[in-house]
Amino acid sequence: MNLIIAFLIIIINFIFQSTILPNLSLFGVVANTGLIIVVLISLIKGKTAGGIVGLLIGLLQDIAFSTVIGVNGIIYFFIGYTIGLNEGKLAKDNVLIPIFLTFLATIFYHLFYYLFVFFLGYDINFSLFFKKVVLLETLYNGLLSILLYKLFSKIFVIPSIRFGRK
Repeated sequence: MNLIIAFLIIIINFIFQSTILPNLSLFGVVANTGLIIVVLISLIKGKTAGGIVGLLIGLLQDIAFSTVIGVNGIIYFFIGYTIGLNEGKLAKDNVLIPIFLTFLATIFYHLFYYLFVFFLGYDINFSLFFKKVVLLETLYNGLLSILLYKLFSKIFVIPSIRFGRK
């Protein structure tokens, strides 16, 4: 993966997520484009790229938005690496795969983030949080992953299986 392209994607996403995206919230929920990018890069480029991009995006989000540094970095790294392990086993030309993986990654992210925050001593009503934030964000991320997947398939050239004449 071209290091300059990855760096530009991370920086552009950070600027977009911190300036424009909060104005595009649905029912008070903002999409997590950083998580979507980690899922897509892991799916397209594998475990190493997915883990590194996940760690960088997570740490950048921690530094900018969180009181505890490292939680997002660890979770995003784990998500990127795990999805990247299955890079060769999943059909990259099927648009349902990134949507499904984004759904799973969003739920996984929130479950582990809740566990980290719980063990750090914060009190959050999980059932209320899950109903009001996680379900909406999962749908929002899934829909947004379609657009980003189309863009990333042009940037990273995803091979597709074709039958018949060329």
